Amino acid sequence: MMAISTDTFFGKKEKPHFKRRGLMLDISRNRVPTIKALKRLINALQILNYNELQLYTEHSFAYSTHKVVWKDASPMTPEEVRDIDSYCAEREIELVPNQNSFGHMERWLKHEQYKEIAECPEGFDHPISGWRRFGSTLYPSSESLTFIDKLYAELIPNFKSNQLHIGGDEPWELGKGRSAKRVQEEGKHRVYIEFMRELFDLSKKHGCKPQFWADIIFEYPDLVSELPIGVKPVIWGYEADHPFDQQCKTVAQAGFRNQFYVAPGAGNWNSFSGRLDLAEVNIRQAAKYGQLHGAKGLILTAWGDNGHHQPWLTLYPPLIIAAAAAHGLALSRTELAEQVDSIFFPDFKSGHGAALCALGEIDNLLPQPAAPNSFLHSSFFSDENELEEKLRPLVSTNTLVNCQNALDTIPTEGLDQEIALAVRLNQAAIERALGVDVSEDYQILIKDFSEQWRRHSREGGLGESLAMMGTETKVSYT
Repeated sequence: MMAISTDTFFGKKEKPHFKRRGLMLDISRNRVPTIKALKRLINALQILNYNELQLYTEHSFAYSTHKVVWKDASPMTPEEVRDIDSYCAEREIELVPNQNSFGHMERWLKHEQYKEIAECPEGFDHPISGWRRFGSTLYPSSESLTFIDKLYAELIPNFKSNQLHIGGDEPWELGKGRSAKRVQEEGKHRVYIEFMRELFDLSKKHGCKPQFWADIIFEYPDLVSELPIGVKPVIWGYEADHPFDQQCKTVAQAGFRNQFYVAPGAGNWNSFSGRLDLAEVNIRQAAKYGQLHGAKGLILTAWGDNGHHQPWLTLYPPLIIAAAAAHGLALSRTELAEQVDSIFFPDFKSGHGAALCALGEIDNLLPQPAAPNSFLHSSFFSDENELEEKLRPLVSTNTLVNCQNALDTIPTEGLDQEIALAVRLNQAAIERALGVDVSEDYQILIKDFSEQWRRHSREGGLGESLAMMGTETKVSYT
């Protein structure tokens, strides 16, 4: 991909509805972008009038004394963070440090030397995915706070920002391990908020105003009024029916008007082509109710759950949709496609935007087996029992064939090779769902997937993502 166009984005002609307009990019689910790819993305953010970027981090910063955690991840080094921070600042974009600090710590807690700060050192029963061999949540203790304090002390000085996103979402096993007695006596949400208060204080100790995920406080809304003044709740939700209206109203009435963020999703994870229809509704709902109730910011989240297999290019359409929504604008698909071509492919033939938009409509042709997963992504990664028992009963053969025909109409010749790869991955998933031999040479598909990954992303994590693609099971379908 050549340099991004510097033409003024239409959004700059409109007064934005949100003071803060950001992107949170997941760099902890195997895919850590190259510096070159990040700078290209930042160029696009500047054109689209974004002014905040967060790189969602669990273990992918090269902490000096924690190499065992990040050694295979190709992490961001302090020098690279400072480089990107300066690059952002030159474009009036604030790079906000991000370090999840309570839940989603499994990349740390699976190692023996960190089990002393785990809520469930020997594993736990996850409510969605079943038994996990190691914990994901910190034990809310002074030892855990000391650990996080040291991480902040090393991470934060690499940023000019005076904000810090501390995470705090989905502490799945809280109260099921070492804090069980305390949770029984005080209640899970009381234990949760007390530990979060300690993390807020740590953030302030290091000169940062804390942001945090608001999902747990909405389980017990009375907690919202107990939040310290100055923290920023970030209200996340990724489905079309997420209750942004009620949740925004709750935090605004609790005194956080002009403080909180809404965080819709790009809808491209757990998909090979992006769930564009769903993302569009989700983003517009977040923008509508965020503005109505006085949100300070809208931050688009782009996740990489389950191996980050979605092509990099699938981020482009929702990135533009969110930029438009933050300025009170809505684009037709034709306008969206034109913007993709203009911003991301100015030196190439037109048609990239139209192809990406067409790809983004594929998942909407099929039922969604479970949020936030697409049917075809689930089909590709499921074993034969799951296919037979859970997925095939959801859809007719005719529907799958119609979806296959829709994929066949998406032009790929002369366009970026990632578009063709997305089509091929979806086609292979349809054939698996149909129970026929996969016509794709699976070894070539793996090779091409790896090549496209390396165009934008570092080597660390690729092997793990390829292992998730299950070469040994898929070969039997070729």
